[in-house]
Amino acid sequence: MIIGKTLLKRAVYDKPGSENIIRTIGANVIITATENKFQMLHLIDGGWVNAGARQQYIKWHVEADPIIPPPPPVIPGSTLIIGTTIIKRDVFDKPGSENKIRTIGAKVAITASENRLQWLHLIDGGWVNAGAQQRYIKWHIVTNPIVPPPPVPQPVETFIITEIKRKGKIATLLVDWQNPKWKFAPRQVGPLNAYPHTVTFNTICDVKKGARIPLTNPVLDYLGRLNGEKTKEGILVPNAGWINQPTIPPTIERLTWAANHVVVKETKLYLGVEYSNVYASSCYATDLNGTFFDKDMRLIVHKFNAFTLKSTMIKLAEGIDCYTPFITNPDVTNGDMWIRSDYLEMWPDLPFTLSDGTKIIEYELYGYKIFGLRADGSAILLRDPNGFKTNWKIKSPEVPV
Repeated sequence: MIIGKTLLKRAVYDKPGSENIIRTIGANVIITATENKFQMLHLIDGGWVNAGARQQYIKWHVEADPIIPPPPPVIPGSTLIIGTTIIKRDVFDKPGSENKIRTIGAKVAITASENRLQWLHLIDGGWVNAGAQQRYIKWHIVTNPIVPPPPVPQPVETFIITEIKRKGKIATLLVDWQNPKWKFAPRQVGPLNAYPHTVTFNTICDVKKGARIPLTNPVLDYLGRLNGEKTKEGILVPNAGWINQPTIPPTIERLTWAANHVVVKETKLYLGVEYSNVYASSCYATDLNGTFFDKDMRLIVHKFNAFTLKSTMIKLAEGIDCYTPFITNPDVTNGDMWIRSDYLEMWPDLPFTLSDGTKIIEYELYGYKIFGLRADGSAILLRDPNGFKTNWKIKSPEVPV
């Protein structure tokens, strides 16, 4: 759950990137949202609002979802109100209040324990206005209701990358001035005094580059959704970083960008050298979704970096943000993406205890922020663009914001 406060009046839109304003929020108003897409927050009561590139419009942070207590038991022989919403209705903490706690959609069955002038007290908490002549909610009284069994808990939906992450380890791809491959010094840069900072992978434990990876239509469509079509065209220009030798149909080398994070599935010794097998999406996948700013997607959507002669990481061109999916070809040696382990910085093994005694059982990534999850599901911020927040640290620099 995302909690924040508006710094100034903001417009609310029907979807990200839309110009269709559905309402406005005043300044100094507390907001609650369920997801963040490039600083567009999806509000719990509907609509999307822009928090700004540096949260200059809305200051927000991620909190663990609250534990919702079970509804009070229904006593056999009592009176129960059964109804169905005709249109979407807001639920308030008490009759006549302006403190909205949630929303019920249209054509939804409701159950209430009492009626006060068409204000219905819902069994699962809160009050909703059924309207004069029941124009919002049609309802009737049921006597001696049958007590329903408690609901069966449903499993929480998780991303496939989240499940893989929990079984593996997270590492950061080293940059030139950390990487022994380049003798700890940056490569010479191009005429613009900047160079895409690439890290290559192999299909086997070897120093040779692996086979090239096809750029399928779903991947190309996804690339456009991540960046917009204009930026996508720039990424696909030969020698811009992703494509060095143009082919028909188009392919890329087995690479991604330094300072991004990956999941290590396994490690293996080969001729006295340890290699790590890193997870990547299939280039033939048709359900590519999510962005760099979604939960844990940062592990398979990477930011396209460049660096200067002063070893400073920067955005490309005139501050353009570029993102590429980290993909592999499953038809070539099972799609394995091997890299020497000394080209990675492994994060501390879990569980990990902070200096204040807080035990971290899982890492979670949202955009430019890294969180540690506690056993009770609550989160603690470990790193954001301004630096580390606890004694947890890694040596790798952050990708440029």
